[in-house]
Formats: sequence, C-alpha cells, structure tokens
Amino acid sequence: MTPAEIQLRHWDAIVIGTGIGGATLGQSLAQAGMSVLFCEKGASHLTAPDALVGKWAETFFEGEHSNNSYTSYLKRAGRLSSPILEVTGGGSKSVLPILGEGTGGSSVLYGMVMERFFPVDFEPSVYANGASGAQTPDKWPIASGELEPYYAKAEALYNVKATLDPLRPGKESRSILPPPPYSPANGELYEYLSSQGCHPYHLPMACEYRPSCRECIGFICDKRCKGDSVNICLVPALKENSAVLADNCEVLKLQTEAARVTSFLCLWNGKLVTLRGTTIILAAGALGTPAILLRSASKKWPRGLANGSDQVGRNLMRHFLDYYIVKMRMPPREKDLIKQLAWNDLYVSDGIKLGTVQSNGNLPPVSVIAHTVKEDLTRSSRLLGLLASRMSSIIEWGVKASLRDTMVFAGIMEDFPYADNRVTLSADGQIRIEYSIHKEDRDRLALFRRKVKSVFKGYRTRLNPAAEKNSILGHACGTCRFGDLPHNSVLDRNNKAHELDNLYVVDSSFFPTSSGTNPSLTIAANALRVADLIINASYIGGRAADKVNR
Repeated sequence: MTPAEIQLRHWDAIVIGTGIGGATLGQSLAQAGMSVLFCEKGASHLTAPDALVGKWAETFFEGEHSNNSYTSYLKRAGRLSSPILEVTGGGSKSVLPILGEGTGGSSVLYGMVMERFFPVDFEPSVYANGASGAQTPDKWPIASGELEPYYAKAEALYNVKATLDPLRPGKESRSILPPPPYSPANGELYEYLSSQGCHPYHLPMACEYRPSCRECIGFICDKRCKGDSVNICLVPALKENSAVLADNCEVLKLQTEAARVTSFLCLWNGKLVTLRGTTIILAAGALGTPAILLRSASKKWPRGLANGSDQVGRNLMRHFLDYYIVKMRMPPREKDLIKQLAWNDLYVSDGIKLGTVQSNGNLPPVSVIAHTVKEDLTRSSRLLGLLASRMSSIIEWGVKASLRDTMVFAGIMEDFPYADNRVTLSADGQIRIEYSIHKEDRDRLALFRRKVKSVFKGYRTRLNPAAEKNSILGHACGTCRFGDLPHNSVLDRNNKAHELDNLYVVDSSFFPTSSGTNPSLTIAANALRVADLIINASYIGGRAADKVNR
C-alpha cells in the first residue's frame, strides 16, 4: 500500500509498537481477518539496506566520536538513540538505556528467556505487606489459571525449549521442546548446584539453535535464530495475513471524541500525518506507552489521556539485576552455548520474596564493558573519570583478565511498585524517569546477595552490583497497571483503558507487580488473551465486529 492509501484507510486495529506485546497481538488480529496496521517508531531492519546486524552496535562505530554518527549507528542497529532523563536527588542527567527502537522493539535485543510467572506472583500481597508505601494489590485482576492456557500457546508460538523446573507446580500444562544438551561448563555447574540442594534446570529459551548459534544477546541476530517478535509474529502477519507496517512512524498524540480514540497524529518519515482505526492498541513499552498518553493531554484530559486515576507513568518497576562472576574449574569454550542454567530456590526464601538466578549468556565486547566501567568511575568522581579517560587500554586489559575462565550469572530480584517511582515528561516532552530504591527493597536485596554468594561458596565468586543503576531498564514495567478499580489503575482486567472504549495496552506497562523473573512470556501470553477478547464481538465494534463474525 502507498502512504496515501494507508492514511485514507480506516483500520480495524492499529497497533503502536512491534515488540512482543504488539506483534503477538497484532498477528492474532490479522489471522482473524481484521485489517491491522503496525506503527513502529524506529526503522525496520527487514527492509533497511544499511541495517546493522550480527554484533553489538558499538563495535560498528568504535573510534568514531561524533554524536551524529553515534546516533545513526544505534538507529540502524535497532537501538534507542534518544537519551532519557534520570531524575535523582533534585538533579537530572541524560542516560541512554539499552532498549529496542525499531521492528521487534527490545525483543531483537533480549536474551530469549521465556519464563512463566509463578502462581504466587498473581497474589503479591502475601509477601509485600511489609513494604511500607508500596502500591501492591492483594492480587492481580486475573488469576494464574486464566493465563495458563495462554502461557502454553505462547510457548508453542515462540518455540520455547527447556527442561521442567522441579520447583514449579506439576499440574502446569507446558508446551516446551527439548533443549540442546548442557555444555561442559554448564554441566559442571548443574552438578555443583544439585549438590548444594538447589534445583537447577535448563532455561526456557526462544532460540532455534542453528549451526554456529552465538546466542545473540544485545543485538539483532543475523541468522534469524532468535525467537523475537519479528521472526515469530510480525513477518508472518505481513506476509500471510495482509497486515501493513509503517516504520519510522512516531506517534505524537492520540485524539478522542467522547469515550473513543478516533485518530492519532504521528510523524511519519518526517511528515505529520493522521491515522484512524476502530481499535487502538498501545504497545510502545513501559516508557513509551505512558509518554504517549501523557503527551495526549487535552482540555478533557488535563493529566494525560486515560489518566483520571493519576496512575499513568506511576509504579515504575525495573527489577534489581546483579551479576555474579564465577571462576570455573572447567572454563567455557569459545563455541559453547552459555545461557542454559537457572534455579529458583531463592524465589521465596524464609518467607521473603526474592527472585531467580540464571546464566547471563555471552557478554558484550570487552570495549563495551570497559566503557561502562569508565562511565561508572566518572559518575563517582570527576578525578577518577579523568584518569579513566586516559587509561582505556589498561581498563580493557583489567576487564579481560577479570572475566577469563569465568561464567556470569544474573540475579534478578523483584522490586515493588511505588507511586513515586514513575515516568514523566520534561517541559520539552523528553521522557524522564524518577526511581529510588526504598528501604524494604534494599534490605531484601542485601539478603538476596548474601544467599546467592553462599550458594556459590564452592567457587571463587565476585559480585558485580548493578541493581542500583537506574539505566538498566530492559525489564521496565508497571506504568499503566491493570486492576479492577478505576481510581487506582489505568486498565481493566481486559487491558482496556477504564475511561475509553477502544484503547488497549499490551506491553509490560500493564503489570501491577514485576514478579522475580523475566517478563517476555507473560507479555506474549497476555497479548494472546487480549487478542481473543478483542476478536470477540462483545469487545469490538463497528466494521471489525461485523468482519470477524461473518
């Protein structure tokens, strides 16, 4: 279709964002016969002749110091290229988190872990009552059992490969395929963890493991091996179900009449255009989705669209992520698969909700890690930053030496929702995040760190703390929470805005709590659930309902 035809058409559904939530839902709607338009802020690496794939973006522009070239490389690599503001202690600074911006969103960068939430995650108040000031609901508006069939559908859709976690309920219906065998290093750790009374298992991975698979983490896979939302959902929707993609299309403002979104203004390849649809689905991520709603403020919606509750942007969660560097007796070989092991023995420990521990997988290039070290030193002291800028080669040598013969594990711990942790906009419309770690979270984090190090006591293990870094936002969630009551949530149990008849949100913004594990599978499963609701005539109107029910 030509751009003019796309603008003239009234679409059954417009999906804003092509990450796991948006692409998964959009494909389902397209398969049901609805006309679906995907709007993606970034470029499509499917068609861009200069797309950067197969390795970290930073390796393409090493040695180039121009901000313009830096931004260009990030865009071509499907990475967020516009800094956000981090507000801390009355001041603010620009940060550039590693997030996706382009077809597939952050799924083209993710570690491919497709893990279910535990049943206890759907009843969070059991373990969060001691968190003073946390906006933790008694329970999610849907029960774990309601999502279980969609978990199975999502596992099958994304071709998830895993072994069963011994600590999960035995009655769960799983749709997983056999994973490849453990590498020697992972096999060694499997035996060790088992000897410590832990229950290790093979991570559920959305990966095809094609020959020479490198577990592409942090960049677009050049072998189409990664189970991202592009390969699994977007491409089939475009090729087989007549969906249409508008990339380089930034949504600026949603426009309403009465209780419906009727159109939205966007900047498409540098031109202002208006697009129209019957059902509008926001899936721009936990930072992008609330930003769009806040930018859509009007006389009727002075605090932002769908924000009568004043909850849009609030309750930002991001997980507390630390790295444990384990010196191996049997070092991993260069071609070994690395991201294989996980264990959940500390998910709830001594009645306290903590999280999961899992293989981190292949690390970024040494130069990228060294750059992060230099940034950390600069933040801590101007003098240290000045020294670091003159010692790049020494820092890189130190990083390489510290990682030799090691495997890195990630500790992922649940953070609780607080109203003052939030996404807002600056005066010029730039995304701002405000996030502080509350005392209860600090206490749990210290406990989690002690317990993880205790499990690894048979190895020389070093903690690389990262949980305090607000720039780590790969698991950001919670900023448009769903719930049963309009006064304290943005969405209802069907992920529809309480105050609007045709606006849905299906990215991780909807989470009322973050859980203690990876969010991707829950996003996908919920997107399939919401797609079924939209397809049902009682949740859609006009031409879309007529078409689906014919």
